[in-house]
Amino acid sequence: MAEQNPSWAQWRAYFAARRNRPGARLLADEPLLASVPASVARSLAVFQLGESGGGSVIEQARHSRLAALDADYTEAIALFVAEEHRHAELLACCVRALRGRLIEKNWTARLFVFGRRLIGLRLKIIVLLAAEVVGLCYYQLLAAGLPDSELKTVLREIAADEKAHLGFHCDFLRAQMRTNAHRRLFMLTWRMLMLAAALVVAIDHHGALRDLGIPLTRVWRRWSVYSRTAEARILDQKERPEPSAPTECTA
Repeated sequence: MAEQNPSWAQWRAYFAARRNRPGARLLADEPLLASVPASVARSLAVFQLGESGGGSVIEQARHSRLAALDADYTEAIALFVAEEHRHAELLACCVRALRGRLIEKNWTARLFVFGRRLIGLRLKIIVLLAAEVVGLCYYQLLAAGLPDSELKTVLREIAADEKAHLGFHCDFLRAQMRTNAHRRLFMLTWRMLMLAAALVVAIDHHGALRDLGIPLTRVWRRWSVYSRTAEARILDQKERPEPSAPTECTA
């Protein structure tokens, strides 16, 4: 059981301080075009679509009667969604710079949307957390496989944001672990969801990973680290090297 509720005012201030950051300036005639496989643009377009949603979670948080939530959490979740939409804009810029095409539907995005719409705010946040692990690992690996460029810088920035998002969602779920039954149910749901998400990425983004020389074993290792670390933080276990959380924000 968590010993104290998280400071949602701190998270609100954290997101608010970042909401006016400038966008990316990527040009389609950048020399990077010659060295980046076409599969990367298609892969980023899939992630761009996934980063575009999430609005319904705001309404659900606003009307939730779950323990440990308050008006600061509602504002923080709204600012989180706005930051995800900024990611969608940055990724759209990346796709266009690589002369790729944005997409309006994809089975991966539909699967995550279906998961978010199942039942209740808690399950929705678990699905969002899984998406953050997916995005964080993928953006980090893609950035590592690219030459120095504005594209690499943008992907690293998004990955840094996703790392903070992990901390935000972990704090929410940790506050909900009030009984051993909650903990066992979370652990079962989380591990099944992470396995399913790993299979989805291996299938849908295999081309980009292959073309950049990123083996699936490397993806799985990084995935496992973040998945286990998030689980440890939520269950209030001792070893929590990741994910990060704001440390010096004030309301």
